[in-house]
Amino acid sequence: MTDVEPDWQMVKSEVLSGALKRGAAVARVGDPDALAAIAAPGQAPVDLLPQVRSIIVLGGSAPRAGEWHSPRPEVMETVGTADRMAALGSAVARRIEDELGYYALNVPTATDQDDKPFLDFTAAAVISGAGSPSLAGPVLHPEHGFLYFTVILTSLPLPADEPLDAPACPAPSCVEMYDERGLTPCTDVCNIDDGGCLGGQIQEGLVIGRRYDSNRCRSRVYHYWIPGYQAVLDRVLSEPDAERRKMMLYGSYFTRTMWSITYSNVSQGQCFECMRVCPVGAEQRALR
Repeated sequence: MTDVEPDWQMVKSEVLSGALKRGAAVARVGDPDALAAIAAPGQAPVDLLPQVRSIIVLGGSAPRAGEWHSPRPEVMETVGTADRMAALGSAVARRIEDELGYYALNVPTATDQDDKPFLDFTAAAVISGAGSPSLAGPVLHPEHGFLYFTVILTSLPLPADEPLDAPACPAPSCVEMYDERGLTPCTDVCNIDDGGCLGGQIQEGLVIGRRYDSNRCRSRVYHYWIPGYQAVLDRVLSEPDAERRKMMLYGSYFTRTMWSITYSNVSQGQCFECMRVCPVGAEQRALR
């Protein structure tokens, strides 16, 4: 008697529907070979899991509508939800191994050597159709807009999804604004030619020539967390005045930095202004 080949499409449907029931807004499957073809050295899926045959990409846990609409940017600085997706990814990986008997690795969202990611989550989301790149940088889903992503590598041979037929960015209103002013909402709020981080052009409805100042963006996004801690500690160790050192260590900035590391919810994104004004998925944030 021979083993019956599983219905992999059905297995895929069960795994993804389970993730959606547990809180994911988007669940897709990508082809590891497609990601390997564009991956940086050492960041191919097979470098993390030699048996990999599928990439599961889950997106969700975006900030709540009330947080987007708060006039206090400190709210967005201190209410992080990215960890929820990492926890969901771990749960899905455990289910694959415990119930289905295949390897599954929830890719760490932290950085590897030289402060590089273990895997390019943006590329994984794009090749699986979980979203498309934006002028601002983050992957955007056509319906939900900005999402946090987690990626699971597995030896399950699941059928892969295709990338999106049409990009989510630029939105029609962004094209209209660019035609009138040469700016979009995100490049207007953070204009690279006026001390901001973002720039670029739109031609025939497509983003071209994107400009991005990563150093400026990093200094704003990572206000606290580990880079902030390192920056303050370097200044403290170089400060000869004992009273000034004490002020620096016990001041509000260093205190918030310590909170961000200890509790990790103030971790990897504190600016959000380009996404706050983005029209993609804005209807999800428009409540009463």
